[in-house]
Amino acid sequence: MRRMLVVSLLVSFLMIPLVASPARSQTNFYEGKTVTLIIGAKGAGSLIAATQIVAHHLGKYIPGKPTVIVQEMPGAAHLLATNNVFNVAKPDGLTILASNPNVAIAQLAKVEQVRFDVRKFHWLGSTGADGVALSIRTDLPYKNFEDIRKANQDLIVGTTGPGSNAHDFPLLLKEFAGAKFKLVSGYPSNGDVMLALQRKEADVWAALATTIKLAVDQGVVRAIVRGRVATPGFENLPVDEDLATSSLGKAIMGIKAAPLAIGRAFAVPPATPADRVATLREAFAKIIKDPEFLAEGKKAKIDFNYISAEQVLKDFTALLNQTPEVLKEMGKYIKLEG
Repeated sequence: MRRMLVVSLLVSFLMIPLVASPARSQTNFYEGKTVTLIIGAKGAGSLIAATQIVAHHLGKYIPGKPTVIVQEMPGAAHLLATNNVFNVAKPDGLTILASNPNVAIAQLAKVEQVRFDVRKFHWLGSTGADGVALSIRTDLPYKNFEDIRKANQDLIVGTTGPGSNAHDFPLLLKEFAGAKFKLVSGYPSNGDVMLALQRKEADVWAALATTIKLAVDQGVVRAIVRGRVATPGFENLPVDEDLATSSLGKAIMGIKAAPLAIGRAFAVPPATPADRVATLREAFAKIIKDPEFLAEGKKAKIDFNYISAEQVLKDFTALLNQTPEVLKEMGKYIKLEG
């Protein structure tokens, strides 16, 4: 009996380093190193701001507490950065793609520059989805979408151009939900569209819901329709996909909505070791609960909400699963931003 007890204790002691070794190995690997978040844009913008906030806090949740930096790699509407992380970056857990999920639409459309498959990245999760909303000037009599359908004349929609939420969201409502819209493109920015509304040159404006909400709070517009993602304050608005009068329209609206629902997703190359993928996924899950991280996001007017790696992959897979009819028609209505 005593001999069995000694053997049992000996086996237990031998198992201790085996259980603890994965955490120690990750600490040893990341300690003193630099993790680079690569993003396919430069300058200002909510995606860059959100990525920089992630960089400020992510390192403390990775064993070894590595330095985390942001590297801007603009070009070809985020395709350059995505291609680089998929094909060129060393798959060692030190290079992370700060993705623009619209690249999946480029893959779906078989754009020539695409050299990746979003389903083969190791997704780490997303720090939150983006809502989109359509609004109308408060001095106009139209109170809801049915009023817009029944309007006696076309309402002027100010847009920045094809590929933007300002253009595509109202375009799809016009084509597939019967909105009486006339789209006027060429405004340099959403700020210019808002000025056009104040001057009464434009009647209708679509943008990210957080942007529209600021204009609502200022009394410039009232929100009429929202996209798939429910932004606080807009939860009870009708969803564009539910307003579509055909299955084709609903599907094309769904394609446009999917990247916004995926949001600010992060990934590492396909061949990255599984233990490092697990470590980084755990770090992203923890950062979303960090009060300092959330406070910095609130200051930047960015809402952070954790979306799991599994959900990100599921949404990308669904986006790429389209019928031949939808693929044939998609290009008429959805353009990629340059």
